Parts: sequence; C-alpha cells; structure tokens
Amino acid sequence: MTHEKNKIVVCTDFSTVAQHAFEESTRLAKIIDADIYLVHIYGEKRDTKITAEKRLEKIAKAEEKKLEGIKIHYRVGEKKDGIVESLNGVVAGIEPNYFVVGYELKMGMNRFFGPNIMKIARGTKFPVIAIKEDENLDGINTIIYPLNLWDYARQKMNATIRLAQDFNAEVKVITLNVNYTDEGARKLKIHASNALKKFKEYGVDATYDALEGENEVNLVVDYANQHNADLIAKVFHHNPSFIDRITGDQDEEILAKTNMPLFIVKSASWMTAGPWSPMRW
Repeated sequence: MTHEKNKIVVCTDFSTVAQHAFEESTRLAKIIDADIYLVHIYGEKRDTKITAEKRLEKIAKAEEKKLEGIKIHYRVGEKKDGIVESLNGVVAGIEPNYFVVGYELKMGMNRFFGPNIMKIARGTKFPVIAIKEDENLDGINTIIYPLNLWDYARQKMNATIRLAQDFNAEVKVITLNVNYTDEGARKLKIHASNALKKFKEYGVDATYDALEGENEVNLVVDYANQHNADLIAKVFHHNPSFIDRITGDQDEEILAKTNMPLFIVKSASWMTAGPWSPMRW
C-alpha cells in the first residue's frame, strides 16, 4: 500500500508577508516530510498567468536548492468569482494537510476590500496555520486548546489530534469560565475530561487547566504566553452575523492580540446572530 505524500499549501501574492509564510512552511515540511505547493491567483492589474508562473518558478527553484528532499510545486489560478473563492478552489484540488497563510490584520472598513485571513479561513475546509511576519514556526511543541460550553469549541478536535501527532506536540486543554454558573463550570470540567481522554486515546500528551476571567481572548493569549506555547487552536465561524462583520468579533480579536501562529478550523455549521454568537473556541 503506497503512502500518500503529505502536502502543505502556501498562498502567495508575492508580498513580504507571504514570502515569510512560505519560508516558515519549509520548516514544517521538513518535520512531516511534506511537499509544498505555492498557490497564486492572477488577474489583478498587469498580473497574468505567464508572469505569475515565472515568478513562482523562480521562488520554488531558489528555495529547493536550500532544502534536502523537499519538493516545491506551484499552482496558478485565475481570479473569477473573487480572489478568495478562486484560491480556495485551487487549494481544494490539492487537498493539503495544512494550509499556511501569511497575514497582516485588516481593521475597520479595510477588511471588506480584497482577500484577508478571515475570509480565507472561513472559506476553506482545510486546517489553516495563520502566521504574521514577526511570528515563526521553528517547531510546534505546545498547542493551546481552549474550550467553552459551545459545540463549536470541540469541532477542532480531530484536526488538532492530527497536528499534535505530526509534530509530537503536547496539548494544553484550557476551559474558559467567563461568568458561568456552578452548573456551567461543572459541564466545562466534563468537556475537558472528555477531551483529555480522546487526546490520550490517540497517543497525544495532554494536560488541563481551568481559567476564569472576564474576557476569553485575554485568558487564552495570557495563558499561551505564560506557557511559551507555539500555536493556539481556534474555530472560526464561517458565516458571522452582519454586525460582527462591521464591528469585528472574537476571531478578529484573537488575530489582533496573539503574538504566535493560530491553528484555525472552520465551524461545521453556524449559529444565528445573538449575544452568544462570538463564543466559538
């Protein structure tokens, strides 16, 4: 039986942020013995398929010389319905283990113009590793796995197990008690216990801490920094309410406040707008 080669996709618009994500993805490729696929969507200004392919080929050849046994492929797609939609269409054809996306966070009305990390992560079905230009992927040894009472918090379980197995990483399960009742705290403890059992069932080292506070994002970011974590696992709501799109939501807040890469899994379904809708760890 042949083992299918692991794949990492990196999208690029030839910016320094995208180049940084590509260079960091080579670290991951060495660890899990993966091929890298550079993907670019053309159709903006003077960008054509021919010019894009030449630029990608140059990047791929230059980097391949530095790597031992890592193959770099490239794919070019045409902008049709939109950059994000076209990008995710190309990525779907590759079926990667991980989709690495470099980003600068767009705030305010800028988030509505052009591609951004929230649109990409909400549009793809593949796990996304989102990385800023000042963050790195030297190794993934400690993963933070936050939990609250919503089902969405547990939808990242299988992807996180795979990630932890690939990198032999430890998972720190943390429950986020923000104004819960005693009954809510009890249910959180049960969720954490079930998560620990499942991680251990698949050979993943996991520990548990209960956190209390007023802001879930601050709890997670502070804990991750204190424990020198390498990644935070997060579920993104793929159909946020109109108000969330205008004012921003928890997804945007964690992107802004964290100083380490995020491991993002898209929620399998969505909640109707309401006071509970941002709470999706």
